Amino acid sequence: MTNFSINEVIPQIKEVLQNKSNLIIEAPAGAGKSTIVPISLLKESWLEDKIIIVLEPRRVAAIAVASQMARLLGEQVGQTVGYQIKLDSKKSSKTKVLVVTEGILTRMIQSDQALEKCACVIFDEFHERSINTDLGLALCLQAQELLREDLKIVLMSATLQAKELQETLCNFELIKSDGRMFEVKDIYLPLDIKHPSIKDLDKLLESIVLKALKENEGDVLVFLAGFKEINNLKKLLELSLKEDILISPLHSNLSKEEQNIAINKNEKRKVILSTNIAQTSLTIEGVKVVIDSGLEKISRYDFTTGMDHLEYSFICEDSAIQRAGRAGRLSKGLCYKLWHQKRILNPSSTPEILRVDLSSFLLDTSLWGVQDLEELTLLDRPKKEFENSSKELLKSLELLDEKGNITSLGEDVLNLGIHPRLGFMILKANEVGFAKQSCITASLLIENDILKTDSKDFMRRFEAVYEQTNLNNINLNRLNIVKKQADMFFTRLNKIKEIKREKSFDKNLLGVILLFAYPDRLAKKRVSSDNTYALSNKKAAIISDENLQRNEYLVAVNISAKQTNSYINQALAIDFKLLDKYLKNHFTTSIESINKDNFELYEVLKFEQLVISYKKASSISKEEYINAILDFIKTKGVKQTLNFDKKALSLQNRINFYNKAKKQNYKCDLDLMDFSDEYLSSSVEIWLKPFLNNIKKFEDLQKLDIYTILLSNINYEVFQSFDKEVPTHINVPSGSKIKIDYSDSSCAVLAVKIQEVFSLHQTPKVLNNQIPLTIHLLTPAQRPIQITQDLRSFWDNSYEEVRKELRGKYKKHYWPENPYDAVPTNRVKKNM
Repeated sequence: MTNFSINEVIPQIKEVLQNKSNLIIEAPAGAGKSTIVPISLLKESWLEDKIIIVLEPRRVAAIAVASQMARLLGEQVGQTVGYQIKLDSKKSSKTKVLVVTEGILTRMIQSDQALEKCACVIFDEFHERSINTDLGLALCLQAQELLREDLKIVLMSATLQAKELQETLCNFELIKSDGRMFEVKDIYLPLDIKHPSIKDLDKLLESIVLKALKENEGDVLVFLAGFKEINNLKKLLELSLKEDILISPLHSNLSKEEQNIAINKNEKRKVILSTNIAQTSLTIEGVKVVIDSGLEKISRYDFTTGMDHLEYSFICEDSAIQRAGRAGRLSKGLCYKLWHQKRILNPSSTPEILRVDLSSFLLDTSLWGVQDLEELTLLDRPKKEFENSSKELLKSLELLDEKGNITSLGEDVLNLGIHPRLGFMILKANEVGFAKQSCITASLLIENDILKTDSKDFMRRFEAVYEQTNLNNINLNRLNIVKKQADMFFTRLNKIKEIKREKSFDKNLLGVILLFAYPDRLAKKRVSSDNTYALSNKKAAIISDENLQRNEYLVAVNISAKQTNSYINQALAIDFKLLDKYLKNHFTTSIESINKDNFELYEVLKFEQLVISYKKASSISKEEYINAILDFIKTKGVKQTLNFDKKALSLQNRINFYNKAKKQNYKCDLDLMDFSDEYLSSSVEIWLKPFLNNIKKFEDLQKLDIYTILLSNINYEVFQSFDKEVPTHINVPSGSKIKIDYSDSSCAVLAVKIQEVFSLHQTPKVLNNQIPLTIHLLTPAQRPIQITQDLRSFWDNSYEEVRKELRGKYKKHYWPENPYDAVPTNRVKKNM
């Protein structure tokens, strides 16, 4: 324990925690913080009979950190130091340091809000900031504030925005360890080599690996974006490497034994091909060279489609530091960075809470009793519209009630320890006797793919687990994990619900089970296409599997979701007749226009937002007719369907100008509705519907007085104030009343002939004298000669040149030498 640089600050750490509860520790990679800090606190008086919980973001790191701590104490894992991760744990009644992963910590806090058996929670590698880390910290802080003043919270990382953290977490002490990490020399991509595309990257990586092996000693660690990229490079290296070198993949799809081959020292020289799994907390002995592709895959949730998608992203500066640090833990090292040195990296990555699905997070906070996220100490807050979207999903699944409180069904889902959609699926499937099959389905959806081939058919995966057939192309390690996890879900379900008697299971029902979780994933083949399917979330996606293309209806199990050109990675054929029996509540019949160009009314049958069939409408009620008109306007847009005359456009532009200024933090006290085209189109039920009672035919829409309708949405007194702050016209020195143009919401434009503003010393302003007009000074021929927001500067610096240039061209007009004292006019000289 004496070789670690963190030891230098251990006395300081002990002193702070003896007197205070909260601490931030910043120490470089290889300092020993993950292992030395927890076991150094074992004899502290405040620990008493409680335990220390260490949070590690990854399962591999959790096991490695626990094993290393146990070795330092001369023990086996499961004695003083233990771990608990998904599907695996080693702990005992003697355990005083328990290493856990994020989901485990959340469940521990939810089942014991005061964490009575815990004295200290250590968040290791805190910079990674997963949504579960943010939630865990927020719940610990609230438990500390309300229930446990003595609970100690420690945040640790090599790369922390420590000052920013302290500003948010104002009662946290900061201790820095300079460390003694060995020097790592950075070698960047030469400027004469173009930065590689995703396609070209493998060949460049292959050449750099061969170069690194030839020119350097020790093992080589290569950071890649994902396990697909790892497999591709592995194949290339197996063909090109002539020496007896071990190529060791390292990613979460591998068994513990396979991961240990990569992590532990080997007699052979190694090339380790790793995802971000090796970026933090792992010391891989023998590594002297790191090759960093600079790429990672991150998950983003698209709230418009309700789907996650993985995308390539360039790493941040924090990650680059962490990756390079792997080469300098035990000796001097090298890091080949496959980007140009002049490239500027973002300081840190976007926290997950700002880019992933919030439904599990919000269900957890609801169980905690949180009505508003403002009640929690969060380092970043998700956008309100994203929060509301996730709450609506939870309400539609009946996991939250209309007031946002968790329901008994919601509590059951949390007890299953699974995503809300999948928890709902298991509970719903149990009601109709398919509990076992739904637990297998949920496990397959959570874990990485069990197939070695790229088959798109989800049924092949289900059959491998359920029937134990066609195992030739199955990753047996992944298969065992899926089965073990499915059994765990079934056991948990059995504890909270009576398992309904299992019916004879027809595999065609698998699609129904999937649609319990994802009713927005039903896909119907488009008539004009062989491979494009319309989805019940109103999007479309392409599938390349010829067998699946033979089916009119599919369930899109896994989608690479994009705004356009989404791809279905896994799908399942479904018999449409089953939908009416098991998913009747997802069907609706409405009167609407399905033609985007012409207003023709049809009776439309939909599954969610997917059109199943339609026929010409008859016997339409007035309410149905008005709703169909509103739906058509929404689809087509207000400007394409309604008559916005000059007055209506002027009012809309003025309101948009005011609202934009308000967003830019100008002093704007009035509360005005959003008048953007997008909002007006999407909210026609609010502002337009009351005026449609007398509409008998579609052409009558053109006769509506849109100016008056828009004006009716503004309180009279509010409008009077607004009219003064954002006037339509301004009186200029010539006596003319000139219209102000607000069509560009970022500025207010006054286009005026230069002769009409002689004697005007300062630029006029609007919005309570806050925003200067952008003046377009015009020639007598109405052509702009100058655009300015500083009229005085123009008179002083530019006017003389303009006068020389134009007085010969426009001889009939007035061009005085001194514009400040000149008589303003809108006439020619002889009529002045």
